[in-house]
Amino acid sequence: MIKVAIVGRPNVGKSTLFNRLAKRNIAIVHNSSGTTRDVKQYIVKGYDGFEFALLDTAGLEKAQKGTIANRMTEKTLDAIKQADIIFFLIDGQTSVIPEDMEFAQIVKRYNKTVILIVNKSENINNFKNNLGDFYKLGFGDPLPLSAEHGQGMINLIEKLKSTINEIEQKTSSETEINDENLNNEELKDIIEIVEKEEDIEEEEEEKDFRVRISIIGRPNVGKSTLVNTLLKEDKMLTGNEPGLTRDSIDTDFTYKGRDIKLIDTAGLRKKNKIYEELEQLSNARTIESIKNSDVCIIVIDSQLGLDKQDLIIGNYAVKEGKGLIIVINKWDLITEKKEKLEEIKDKLAISFSQVKEIPVVCISALKNKGIQEMMKETFEIYDLRRQRITTGKLNKWLDKVVAQNPPPLSRLKRPMSIKYITQSATRPPTFTMFVGGASDIPENYKRYLINSLGETFGFNKTIIRLKIKTSKNPYKDKK
Repeated sequence: MIKVAIVGRPNVGKSTLFNRLAKRNIAIVHNSSGTTRDVKQYIVKGYDGFEFALLDTAGLEKAQKGTIANRMTEKTLDAIKQADIIFFLIDGQTSVIPEDMEFAQIVKRYNKTVILIVNKSENINNFKNNLGDFYKLGFGDPLPLSAEHGQGMINLIEKLKSTINEIEQKTSSETEINDENLNNEELKDIIEIVEKEEDIEEEEEEKDFRVRISIIGRPNVGKSTLVNTLLKEDKMLTGNEPGLTRDSIDTDFTYKGRDIKLIDTAGLRKKNKIYEELEQLSNARTIESIKNSDVCIIVIDSQLGLDKQDLIIGNYAVKEGKGLIIVINKWDLITEKKEKLEEIKDKLAISFSQVKEIPVVCISALKNKGIQEMMKETFEIYDLRRQRITTGKLNKWLDKVVAQNPPPLSRLKRPMSIKYITQSATRPPTFTMFVGGASDIPENYKRYLINSLGETFGFNKTIIRLKIKTSKNPYKDKK
């Protein structure tokens, strides 16, 4: 698939254009420079049948080696290497400045197809007056655009279409199969293989069985380092500075035959410490990522232990019905391991009564230790959340538990009749129980049923939801 990278100095509107092309507010947009720090990728579809991978990058900056700005620039250069087409953005309101000229020379070294975009060109006269400066960048005809208002998008899409067609035609001519070297049977085999692969792709689009994992936690506990270790590449910006990740970054990859969508999130901060609009946006993205995931991995720093904020994050994930795993990072730095582990497990037992056995895995993301166990627990919870129990098994269980511990009397002091149970949903496992009479089941008895369900059917590592439906009183609405 063709890759298109949006490149330019900070605050020229790269993320605004990214969102406009994606037709979704995926990247955080803010008027402060350096908002985008990691490379974000999105598969863009819906433009008359053609699609491409779009990369949003951090701004190119001149900075000292080892600084955040320098590391962000290195990530941008990596994106340029991967890309087939570069959208080189400049600010039409400031025209061409020396930094644009310098960065244009850097981009030219990579010998990529470049489309020059002059963003913030709401004033077309201003664009025309500066044409001479735009051509000095050496990227050919500039395209006027206003990503914020959508002006000029049609021309950009048409230019991109023709550019992609040119690249694909060139690639096709270079890799064309010489029919003279193949007999009819070999050609038939190749066609069948291609058709099978297309069928598989269509089936995967209809049924998305990717394990959606969000990596969450407080800032600077090693979330991005863990993502890089899983991906076996330095995709995410890492360092000792807190708050390096400001947006949720999605990555698709395969781990031991399982397809995964991995979401690295910005660190959730306490509300009373959020002073800037940008922090509020980052927190909102993290919460959205939790909602879109199957399993949430809360990463904590072994030296800091389990904090109240970690428990708040975890309770929110459980409330949303997500699978939960506690990962203690930097475990190699702890000497009193047994005591530390018991301390964390005690806090979990008190704070998460809804889930009996939340997995706790000790790792070192930097040294790639404990990762296999973490992923094993992740897959187990994912599979549990999708598990279905037959109605026959459920009602046999129901007869047994009700006989062992009958339900209390109703508000009318009559025996409460539990008639029937069935599984109504998965992710998380959800059960609907039908009860005779107008009274609901008391919470303590409901908890007894949920605990028994978990122990009997192996759901102790995930939250279970039990819905009660009571029979309607036939005399209630009669006068």
